[in-house]
Order: sequence, then structure tokens, then C-alpha cells
Amino acid sequence: MALTANELEWISKRMDWYDIKYQEIYNEISDHILTAIENVRREGDQRPIDIVFQGVVDNHFGGYMGIEEIVKTTEKAYRGKIEKTIRANYSYYTNRQKAILLFVLTVIGFYLPYNKTTAIIMTIGLLLIAIVPVIYAYVQSRTIKTDKGKRSMVKSHVIGRAFLLIIFFNGIVNTANFIARELNWTFMRPIFPPVVYMIFYFLFIIYGLSIVQLCKQEFKIAG
Repeated sequence: MALTANELEWISKRMDWYDIKYQEIYNEISDHILTAIENVRREGDQRPIDIVFQGVVDNHFGGYMGIEEIVKTTEKAYRGKIEKTIRANYSYYTNRQKAILLFVLTVIGFYLPYNKTTAIIMTIGLLLIAIVPVIYAYVQSRTIKTDKGKRSMVKSHVIGRAFLLIIFFNGIVNTANFIARELNWTFMRPIFPPVVYMIFYFLFIIYGLSIVQLCKQEFKIAG
């Protein structure tokens, strides 16, 4: 039995009582409650909507605390899924062809001059590689729409994983600065030899490809 406009509005406002920040989880719980209430109405229960709503929440979710637990469990499960998917993508891209790429990059690294200019160019290149997956994730996530006050769980977690490359980049720069201070090296002297940067390039490229693939999987991008 279809609910009236007033009942639907009441349910929508009542759902705001629950701390459900992610749109996907909110939609899933809301749809379940609406379907359950419609079934109750169809079976002849014509009690006020507040009584029917609370009955559904208590019986199907275990009350307010039950919904809170479902929200936490669902997010935790999705976070685990994301981590598993990234590991699978990373493993997929670390194949024989990529091993050849690592070998080529390493060889090139040994022949590059070990000076300040090379270090600056390599650092800028590493930063660009770190930024590209974030930009890609942001652009592709524009198709995800959320209600006011809600966030997308998929968008938040995918972009969060894309940002890890920038965090890694900052860690590398901070490590270089720390080593320079400890050894009293001047700014004119590079910290890492080119071959080390090449290894970073390889790791960043593989992770970046894994993020791009993750975006296609989670945002349902064709191709």
C-alpha cells in the first residue's frame, strides 16, 4: 500500500534523527524502512505513522542503537572492500611487463646526473604523478549526487585512497629535509640519487593505475 505524501514527509524528517552521514547507507536503510512500512500497511495495520515507523525500526534494526551499529558496520565493510580491491589492482599491475618497466627506469636512473637540477625535475615529476589520480577521482566522481547534508561513502573513500600518493610524496620530501638537516647538507646538494627517484616513480605509477582502475570499478565507468 502506497504511503501518503504527509507520511513520506514525516518519515523523511524522522530519518534525520539518525546519524547517517553517507548517502548510500541512508538510501539503503530508508528504502528498507519504507518497504517494510508499506508491507505493514498492506497487511491492514492502519495505526499512526509514528507507531508503525517505530515498530519497523525496532523489529528490523533493533531500535536507534541498532541503526547506529548498522551504519558503522556497513562503512567498515566498505572500507575493507576498498582495501581489498586496491590490493588486487596493485597485484594486477605488478606483472612481467611492469617488471621490465622497473628495470628500464632503474637503468635510466643510474645514467642521470646526480645534481640539484635533476633532483628538482624528478621531484616535480613525482608530484605530478601523485596529483593525477586525485584529479581523475574528483572528475569521475562528479556523477555521484547527494542530498543536502549528506556525503557519498564511495566518493569519500575512493578520493581518500587517491590522496595517499600526495601523503607519500610529502613523506618523501619531509624525509629528505630531515636527512639534510641531520647531515648539515646545503640546499644545493640533492639527497636522493636519481635511481631512488626512479623506484619512487615506478611505485607511484603502479599505485596511480590502481586508483584509476578503482575509480572505474566504484564509479561504474564504462570501458
